[in-house]
Order: sequence, then C-alpha cells, then structure tokens
Amino acid sequence: MSNFFPSSYQLKKVLLWPRTVFMRWKYRTTHGPMKAMLELHYYRPALLEFVGLTLYNPHILHEADLDSESIVMDVGAFTGSWAQHMVDRYDPIIYAFEPNPQSFKKLQCKATDNTKLRPLEYGLGDKDEIVEFTLKGLGSSMCDERSAHSDIDRTAVQIVAIDRAWRELDLGHIDLMKINIEGAEFPLLQKMIEAGLLGNVKCFLIQFHEWHPGAYRKHKKIRQELSKTHQLEWDYHFIWEKWVRV
Repeated sequence: MSNFFPSSYQLKKVLLWPRTVFMRWKYRTTHGPMKAMLELHYYRPALLEFVGLTLYNPHILHEADLDSESIVMDVGAFTGSWAQHMVDRYDPIIYAFEPNPQSFKKLQCKATDNTKLRPLEYGLGDKDEIVEFTLKGLGSSMCDERSAHSDIDRTAVQIVAIDRAWRELDLGHIDLMKINIEGAEFPLLQKMIEAGLLGNVKCFLIQFHEWHPGAYRKHKKIRQELSKTHQLEWDYHFIWEKWVRV
C-alpha cells in the first residue's frame, strides 16, 4: 500500500510547493552547498532560522561541557571537520565513525598527528550488517530514500551494532555524542533505547531526517524516551537538536 499512497513527508512537500517556488526565487543568487541544503530542506523556516543563528553563533554545534578528559562519539564523522574543531577547542578523545571510504581517507589524515582522534571505518546501527552505501558527498547514505537515482555510485560498507561497539570499545559513559547519519539515526537510537544506553550519554547533538519512512512517528517516540533522562536544550525541527542529561 505504501507504493500507492504518498508519505506524510511527501504530502507536506506538495502542500508547501507554492512557498518553495517563491523561496527558490527569493534565494536565486545562492549557489554551492548552501543552495543544495536549502533545496534538500525545501526552504523550511527551521533551516532558515538555524542558518541565521550560525551567522551570530558559528559555534553552536561546538559548544559543550568538555575538557581534555572527555570522551566524544562522532557518528557520521564525514571528513572530520567537526571532530578536528572539537579537538582544537577541547582536546577530548574522539571516536570518529565513518563508513564512506572516500570520506574516511580524509578523516584518517586529520588523525595522523593526533592520537586522541580515533577514526573507525564503519558505521553504527541497530545490527551488524554489510549495506549498500550511496557515495553522494554530505548526502551519502545507506537509506533508500537517498539512493533513488541509478547514476549514483555505491559501495558496500560495514555497519556495527551500537551495543557491540560499546562493549568492544569499552566506552562506558560518553560526554558528547554527535549523530548525523542521513536517516540511519532512527534504528541506531531505537537500539540504544532497547539496550539502555541513552542514559550513558551526557549530551546529544542529533540531526533527524524527516524524509526517512515513518520519520515523524519515530522521531516522537525517540524524543519521548530521551525526555526521561535528558532535557531538550534547543531544537531546530528536523535540522539539529541538543539534549543534555538532567
């Protein structure tokens, strides 16, 4: 039945299409990564508000209660820019997970002279598996919603169950966990709920992706569970949100 009826996300995009067309005209001189991001989020107010905020506070995604003894998990590290900034700012130990082999090479380069930045060439999820991964820069993903075009290159990557990785890396309690994995955050966080790991993380920075099937329902459930142990510090709806343990 899901093949015949549009999802809530698809309906929302259709209803907002007139506004999207107007905003596309309004921002017609914008190019590059910013243009791609605006298109991806169909010029939603939450994105525009977040982008505006970063002009006044470019470090909103870097602010955390960390020091040189802190442990950080960067899930979806990409090329390591965020991790490098955190190293320069706080000097914590950072476990940086990145399954995309193209991005991982650049991440490794950043870790060459820094033993506290520890790159790991696999992704985290709800189970151990090998998945098809689309190679699309910042939009690289293991989720089908992003792999609809046949001309996008793909590769097989390793995903490790979060509870197994937690045990094998002997993580214990984490000071900060940043999650940006293009839709795969839903099964990952659900597995953390089931494994009782949410309370082991002092602070979460999460980018949820609303195009993921069932995103609104799953997002609501995960936030309900997070609210049992954490307080929502700020929220730019389906852009970024920050949770701090109470």
